[in-house]
Amino acid sequence: MALSCILPASTHLFERGGFFVLLDVPSGSIFSLDERVYQYLQVVLADSSMKGESVQRLTGLDAQTITEIEGELEQLVAAGCLFTQATQPTEDGSVLTLKSLCLNVAHECNFSCAYCFAHGGDYHGDMTLMTREVARAGIDFLVRESGVHHNVEVDFFGGEPLMNWDVVVDTMAYARSGYPLKKWRFTLTTNGSLLRDDMFPVLEANDVSVVLSLDGGRRANDANRVFKDGRGTFDTIIERIRHFTRTRDEGGYFVRGTYARNTLAFAENVRELHSLGFKYISMEPVVLSADSALALQTSDLPAIRTQYEELIAYFLSELGSGAGFDFFHFKLDLEAGPCLSKRIYGCGAGVEYMAVAPNGDVFPCHQFDGVQEYRMGNVLVSRALGRPELVAEFVHANFLFAKEECGSCWARFYCSGGCLANNYATTGSLLKPYALGCAVQKERIEAALAVKAAESPENKP
Repeated sequence: MALSCILPASTHLFERGGFFVLLDVPSGSIFSLDERVYQYLQVVLADSSMKGESVQRLTGLDAQTITEIEGELEQLVAAGCLFTQATQPTEDGSVLTLKSLCLNVAHECNFSCAYCFAHGGDYHGDMTLMTREVARAGIDFLVRESGVHHNVEVDFFGGEPLMNWDVVVDTMAYARSGYPLKKWRFTLTTNGSLLRDDMFPVLEANDVSVVLSLDGGRRANDANRVFKDGRGTFDTIIERIRHFTRTRDEGGYFVRGTYARNTLAFAENVRELHSLGFKYISMEPVVLSADSALALQTSDLPAIRTQYEELIAYFLSELGSGAGFDFFHFKLDLEAGPCLSKRIYGCGAGVEYMAVAPNGDVFPCHQFDGVQEYRMGNVLVSRALGRPELVAEFVHANFLFAKEECGSCWARFYCSGGCLANNYATTGSLLKPYALGCAVQKERIEAALAVKAAESPENKP
């Protein structure tokens, strides 16, 4: 192989869960390697000038094996799949249009979770519920701003949105009957405590995807998820959540856990959730100020890596035994995933996605709710977005390459620049990534890619 074609900066080589993986970052090509190729690449990617006997000595491979490896790699390079040249797309915010709206229908909650970013549901303000008029104005706003965009989404959030169930039901009916040419998709995030049987057919009829908050078994869940009086919530909610999810065996829900410093064994928490009968599971890291006792610290990264190793092993074991489950962050679609033009723009906060508070105020997303610096307008006035300069700021902030650290990061096309709210909360800047969050994200992405490698035909028995 002509060593001049080796571009270490365009690749990411790693081993996870006993699988050797090479990612070509610009093209998105992923290769499951055998150990010999992995050993070879470890050496030549570290020093592309390395050749001949030096490579043999450092890899322990003989000359014939190295020649065979280089021949295989040459074919991949010729096919345009490996060591591809990175390009930097041009920022073009004109492609972004509002298409998703979070209706924060309840600034109120019956839980008092220790890690809640919403301050127990009141968002550092008065406890209040959204009125029908505000919710309908939010729908009008979404339709108006989405223009010709056909597919639109509404997320009912809180606090606890089921405390305002009547408004949730009215809003869905208003959207479908008032704007039948739009294709509506609804989601609802709930702690599960107020779920009732009569709600199930309404959620089903409106094709509502439901996110149910549960951190694991009793010990993990009740460590942080408690009622206002400090009592654990597990015994109250578990059968309600199980009863609901049994009606959705084919999907339409995710049980979403959060792990914090006092519940760091999240692989066990996932096992517990699966053992309770849940098939669609997500587990997210907590994001808190560094001085919080529950906040993750840099010193926790080795433990987090170990947890992902355990989770890979458990996930693949269950898959192999026929008892597999969906883990949200392992669901990488390598064939029909987002195209590059979408990956270079992040979550869309403040542009493609916005949130409405109970009083009608518009914020870039639910995590900015109540941050007056980023109040963008109000849906009850004719010019709902009264601060176009904020929209422009978020168009730029969503652009992946606006963040200096992201431009050369191997994970850039998987995280798309990370969470702007987390950036702001931890660094004070939309454009300064949350470093610990980046490190955790990379652990998660490597784990997901390793699972994909394990699922490749050459690794199946």
